[in-house]
Amino acid sequence: MKRFSHFGARFFLVMAAALAIVIAGCSKREKYPLGEAGGMLTIGSLNEPASLNPLLLSFTAPSDIQEKLFLSLHRFDKSMNIVPELAESWKFSEDFREVTYHLRQDVKWSDGQPVTAEDVKYTFDLMTDPQVNYSRAGYLQFVETVEVINAYAVRFKFNRLYSDELFDTGIIVLPKHALEKQASLASGEFDASPVTDGPYQVEQWIRGDRLVLTANPGFYKGQPALEQIVIRFFGDEASLAAALQNGEVDMTEDLSPQSILKLQGDPNLVAIDYPGRSYAYLGWNLKSPLFASAQLRKAFAMAIDPSEIIQSVLLGKGQAAAGPILPSSWAYDENLKPMPYDPEIVKSALSDLGWKSLNRDGFLAKNPRQALQINLLLAQGQPVLEASAAIIQKQMKMAGVKVNVQVADARTFIQRIRTGAYDVMMFSWKNDLKVDPTAVWHSKVENKGIFNLLEYSNPQVDSLIDQGLGTLSRRKAKDIWVKFQQVVAQEQPATYLFVPNAVAMVYKGVKGAQSDARGPLASLDEWWIPSAERRGAQVAAVTPPAPETPAPVTTPEPETPASTPVTNKPAPAAPKPVPVKPAPAPKPVNPQDILVAETPTPAATPAPVAAAPEPVAEIPPTDPEPTNIGKAEYPDLARKAGITGRVFVKVIVGADGKVKSAEVLRGIGGGCDEAAMEAAKKSNFKPGTVNGQPAERSFTIPYSFR
Repeated sequence: MKRFSHFGARFFLVMAAALAIVIAGCSKREKYPLGEAGGMLTIGSLNEPASLNPLLLSFTAPSDIQEKLFLSLHRFDKSMNIVPELAESWKFSEDFREVTYHLRQDVKWSDGQPVTAEDVKYTFDLMTDPQVNYSRAGYLQFVETVEVINAYAVRFKFNRLYSDELFDTGIIVLPKHALEKQASLASGEFDASPVTDGPYQVEQWIRGDRLVLTANPGFYKGQPALEQIVIRFFGDEASLAAALQNGEVDMTEDLSPQSILKLQGDPNLVAIDYPGRSYAYLGWNLKSPLFASAQLRKAFAMAIDPSEIIQSVLLGKGQAAAGPILPSSWAYDENLKPMPYDPEIVKSALSDLGWKSLNRDGFLAKNPRQALQINLLLAQGQPVLEASAAIIQKQMKMAGVKVNVQVADARTFIQRIRTGAYDVMMFSWKNDLKVDPTAVWHSKVENKGIFNLLEYSNPQVDSLIDQGLGTLSRRKAKDIWVKFQQVVAQEQPATYLFVPNAVAMVYKGVKGAQSDARGPLASLDEWWIPSAERRGAQVAAVTPPAPETPAPVTTPEPETPASTPVTNKPAPAAPKPVPVKPAPAPKPVNPQDILVAETPTPAATPAPVAAAPEPVAEIPPTDPEPTNIGKAEYPDLARKAGITGRVFVKVIVGADGKVKSAEVLRGIGGGCDEAAMEAAKKSNFKPGTVNGQPAERSFTIPYSFR
């Protein structure tokens, strides 16, 4: 290994400047921008989290909402600089093998306990525990140990020098005293009603309906302006768009370009564009003789014009992609351009490979019976990709190539990729803020290229990835990442299509919402709404009216009514409700975590007969009792795409105890809905009764995927 002095003076100057910025940033206590206090913001979402525990998040980027509940050691500001948060300062050792964080001493958990270095070490130990299966454990692979120096100082020691030491150690911190009381990480009250230290804390969580956050009065920067944030969960985009337009929702990020276009004329709404972090691409079957040649893969790439997709499908809200590193990244190669679109050049290139003549349908062929055609495979439930595939099909025809678009359910999609039963597949991948293409493009599966669906293998690419991650100088790292992008572009194992912009629709009365690379919700705790702009009808919406019948999906606590929300606060002038405990997290092969009976509407008691001394009481109906619940398999595609959440399946149980039908009440897509429904159909029950006799009754089963 090279001696430390060989890294050069330039690196020391960069690091010294960075440390000076940190120290300057800690010289005085940061305060919130001035804004009128009070009011409530309602956010509409199509995705309900399965848990509020950050360690149970998927591989995709951390939830912005969870980042408002828990502090990290440091964070990114709007200019994407690392700035202090829970840590007020940090210092590297002379050899950069250690970094010591000094914590703020004025930060407390929502139960009044101080946040200490013990919490940092405890969280790190959980993150690196194989039993926890933390999705970002790989980011900590070069951290050897974490040592508590004193109550407010903690030291990270590295087993190698690399450029992202500071990035990787800025972990989110959880309360040791609260979590160590639980039997497991995924069970207990913390899952749904956590002890927090961020600008907001959880007031109540009504699963399937809403999550209510209230401003933390003890937050170290002072209480944020918005008194309450309500996240409402919707089952479909149309309902969400309607709620946004009629004023029930103030903000959402979950609308398609088509829905946004319909709302852009609304004078009460403002669109906020910000850089997206995902890219869509075509992945060629590298094991197929047809696509073994990089020359042919390039030819196919030249038959595609991403600009038409961007204009027609994304409505101009995006940009062409040229490689696996996004244009918004510091490591992006500005000189790298997408393959040029030229159908004639494509025909010429294909002619050199033997595809010379056109058949009567206008497709290239080697002989009248062998037309050039390829099967384009994608997973269902992705309207943007499906619309893009239709355009690609049309463009390929202009080059003489016949494309058969095949849309499969998630399970079939991933099985066909695993077995090589495809020509080209279309997929979308979301990058994290850290530059690390290991998971998708490294050939070593063990803890590295676990999402390398194409099974792409290139020793030079592997070496460049390892070098890029292990380089201390960002300038040198940039050169390495540029070379990495160029090699991938030359080999063309995938043809990159587009990077869609992300668009948030926000009520015009909201102040402080801004656009930057982090996304608008990163600054959520700095938003405010002037009293004159507040929509009073929302206040009553925080506590929904009691339904006429009990909610169909209840909690597993039989003594707790179904309408009782998960809450940190007891209801006023009433006995303290029994806390609703979330069900334990299932293993991937057994995703159901709770069984929920649908509470029936009691039949009306018949009026007493005048001649009878007493009315005859009707025997109350009973619910089906499960004897065996079908186990749902977590679809590989959903797991790889980071799709998590609960799927609620309503089954009709016949008088014989067998499931007659099943329907998804609330789903999360990615093949999870189908997996849950098929599993539910395999369940068996002791039948429910009406008037003491076996009868057809309904039952709701929630399946948890994470």
